[in-house]
Amino acid sequence: MGAHNLIIGGVSVRYFTGGEALDAEEPVQYLDPPEDALLAGNARVRRIVFRPLSKSPLVALYLHWSGGASLTELDTRVAAGTTTEEDFHDAVAGQTLVRRCRGCGTRFSILYAVEFPGFSRDRARRLQEHGHITHCPACGTGWTAYVLEIIRRLDG
Repeated sequence: MGAHNLIIGGVSVRYFTGGEALDAEEPVQYLDPPEDALLAGNARVRRIVFRPLSKSPLVALYLHWSGGASLTELDTRVAAGTTTEEDFHDAVAGQTLVRRCRGCGTRFSILYAVEFPGFSRDRARRLQEHGHITHCPACGTGWTAYVLEIIRRLDG
């Protein structure tokens, strides 16, 4: 399907459909190619690239849905140009990060919740309604960050 230009919450973004290679003509901040390759085909994630300010570099974010939305259907609406704000109502923006569990020391590559200007007016609702991973999958220790997705375990 390819990448498409969209407006989400008043912010102009380049939206990448599931499995689509993230191509950009300039460097993109917060883009970790190995983790991006794993997230590209994730059924709960779609990637966007945008410029926060007119002279700032491009930034990559990952839109995450925890409630079972059909992102394949969303991709079809994006391609047809028929999306609405409602299509993104349940999404939370995230970035990749390496996190070490304070209980067992296991390291994970994760997707954690971050600000996206297009979601700022209802960020609290989005975070409250979204399903998060609240405990380390290795030992069960509670996590305080808004972990959206475990991309992969880095130790063991």
